[in-house]
Amino acid sequence: MICRSADQDGVKWRGRVLVTGATGFIGHYLLAELLKRGVPCAALLRPPLSTNVARLASLLRPLGISIQEETTRWRLAFLEGELNGAMPGESGLDIRSILHAAGVTTFEPMPNGEPKRTNVNGTAGLLAWAEAHEVTDFHLVSSAYRCGETNGPVLEKIDRDPPAFLNAYEESKWESERLACAWAERTGGRLTVYRPSIVVGDQRDGRTTSFSGFYVLARANEVLSRWYGESDAGRFATGLRISCSPEGRQDLVPVDYVATMIAHAVADPAFHGSVYHITHPKPPRNATIRRAIDEHFGFAGSSFIADQPIDETELSGAERVFYESTRVVRRYLSHHPVFDRTHAETLEAASGARCGSLDVSSLRRLIGYAQSVQWGRCRAPRERVEDDRDILIDRYFADYLPRHVVRSRVAQLTAMTTTMRFVISDVPGAPWVCGFDCGKLVRVRRTAEPDTVDFTYTTTRKVFWQAIAGEVSPQDVFLQDMATVTGDVEAGIKMAVILHRFNHEFPCTPEDLRVTQEAAPCCASR
Repeated sequence: MICRSADQDGVKWRGRVLVTGATGFIGHYLLAELLKRGVPCAALLRPPLSTNVARLASLLRPLGISIQEETTRWRLAFLEGELNGAMPGESGLDIRSILHAAGVTTFEPMPNGEPKRTNVNGTAGLLAWAEAHEVTDFHLVSSAYRCGETNGPVLEKIDRDPPAFLNAYEESKWESERLACAWAERTGGRLTVYRPSIVVGDQRDGRTTSFSGFYVLARANEVLSRWYGESDAGRFATGLRISCSPEGRQDLVPVDYVATMIAHAVADPAFHGSVYHITHPKPPRNATIRRAIDEHFGFAGSSFIADQPIDETELSGAERVFYESTRVVRRYLSHHPVFDRTHAETLEAASGARCGSLDVSSLRRLIGYAQSVQWGRCRAPRERVEDDRDILIDRYFADYLPRHVVRSRVAQLTAMTTTMRFVISDVPGAPWVCGFDCGKLVRVRRTAEPDTVDFTYTTTRKVFWQAIAGEVSPQDVFLQDMATVTGDVEAGIKMAVILHRFNHEFPCTPEDLRVTQEAAPCCASR
């Protein structure tokens, strides 16, 4: 455990807290809060260490933390390692406690094994490291929604039996808790579990570095606002039907409140060994969230249809855009578990943390901040290509895609007819144009000529490789501005979902293309 004793300077700490996920959304807030309390920390960062130290410094700076000052005062150190790779050996840093805040929030299983790869296997590796290094305190940042499909009340305890999960993310978080519980029983170590609900930006200014959950809904409405025409009243009359109750509540919780609560518990051994639901005392209603979004984007005419499933064959164009964009989070609109907060309320009183009301104005502040940073779109300079990846992209369109589409069950079932253009902004040369007829790829051309297309995808080389490997969902791609679609937005989003499923059938990496030298099929020409 962490031990402390008073000295002339106040509180003196013995040992360090190893923090995983320090460059993540919750993680860098947690690290900042611990450092403000004078708790010595070591951040586990992936290689290359220098790059990620610089990234961490840029994240901590807005929170009033200087890495240079903290390292000079010996309150912050760094370890290079990966949860699913090589972990550090003997560090000489006297690690007494671990705060495991690393995690992947992907809802569906990905070809690279996420979210289980990080949330389950990574946790297992970290627990093995803790046991080998005789760490006796383990603090796990889990999720309130590992409760699965239940209306509660959800108690602040470890469950022995698995519930009915809504997605792979929930299941991975439940499994990570079970692994940590088994570690505590086997080693005699002390386990503390923190279960935040849907984490949103700082309640003071809306600052966030993550754009999942609530932001998927907000971003989908921005996409919709680009698609929809204005009414005579000067507002977007969407007529959007939302299949949930207006009285249902979405448990959104500000990141600064989450960090204050968890950091206080980590720093005070009196709070170790319990489970805490770090949730909102009074979550906002669906009606409040809808009003905030409507006011922010100038929408009107949306309505709630509680307990009435909507026939997706009868959706309007606006509804199809909205439903495709929010598919991964839509079930949460009608999923309202009630979380017991008995332990959390005790912690809240001791920490002095305050969770403000998430009313219309505060929700609009969250959306406004997300828009101001373009939903987290990376502004890194163009990377210098040191291999043959640009040639490999050409090979993907000319060979790999045509050869595998004919084998694709997804293509056969969807049978979409459309012509699309792919623009990869940081790859020199003309864009790629692909024509589909009833799910069959009948034309592939690389041309700068103004072909008639239904829609155009524009993205970067980095996102292209992530997409064809099945590592990112279409919701992430479009809702976080990793790519844009112009033209027929409705058809573009629908095709993005189809391509994502195709990428799960036939994930592709640069190495796959390097070892594949077959000639392109006759339907492909350049």
